[in-house]
Amino acid sequence: MSSLLRFTDWTKVDQIQENFITYFRIFAGISGSHFVEKDAAWICTSDGAPGTQVFKANFPSTTVDAYIDATLAEMGQYTNAIDWMVFPGCRPANLGERLAARGRAGGPDGAWRLVGDVPSMAGNWMYMDLNNLSPTPTVSARFRIVRVNTASLLEAWRQISVAGFESGECHNFYQAYLRHGFDQDALAHHYIGYVDEQPVTSGTLLVAGGSASIYNVSTPPAWRRQGYGGAITHAMLQEMRHRGYNWSWIWASDLGKNVYAQLGFTPTDFGIREYQWRRQ
Repeated sequence: MSSLLRFTDWTKVDQIQENFITYFRIFAGISGSHFVEKDAAWICTSDGAPGTQVFKANFPSTTVDAYIDATLAEMGQYTNAIDWMVFPGCRPANLGERLAARGRAGGPDGAWRLVGDVPSMAGNWMYMDLNNLSPTPTVSARFRIVRVNTASLLEAWRQISVAGFESGECHNFYQAYLRHGFDQDALAHHYIGYVDEQPVTSGTLLVAGGSASIYNVSTPPAWRRQGYGGAITHAMLQEMRHRGYNWSWIWASDLGKNVYAQLGFTPTDFGIREYQWRRQ
């Protein structure tokens, strides 16, 4: 794995943030999901994925503590665990420092605490110049990729995602993506990789906010380490280039980061920091 790239193209980081927000915005209004986009943009999901996140804040510098407390109190109606992402474009510029201070104070009611690293790097962020995309991975000649364009294919996508994530939490994805639709000009595009007639991997391409990224790559344990996750990811990266994009990014799992590195992604510090709140 290559060393960490320090990223300073803040226009691209803003585009990453908007793509990230759009991913969660697709779930707005789905049963059990509470999506709010005001001074802060956030989602709380009461039953499974996509989880609970704050992804943007634009607070007045003179009353930032009150806004932090109000956000925690509002989200606290639905959850006891909040992952608060601070992107470089969030305001005020010292928002991270103020979050840390409010964590020491216990938030709005003394019951909230920051856990883990304060702040953390928020996972494995990676960047790719699509001109450096690796050659197509070598996999079984029986492997093929299908774009999801019907409800029945979306259900197959959901089932392979459940098997790959080893979780029963993908019903929200089905509802949100079915509502979003399958048009060629949609923001989200879903793919299934098959060996003969057996689904073995899946993924989602999201084109929004000035950038393109890949989400939800999932391969069941029995089909891992055969190149299928890398192959479907490579196909989605090629689709990005076809749509005119020359760079991409991904928020990678620990399981997937080495696969993405082999395709040409570089571990990157975009200046994004995470503050993990838990109510005692």
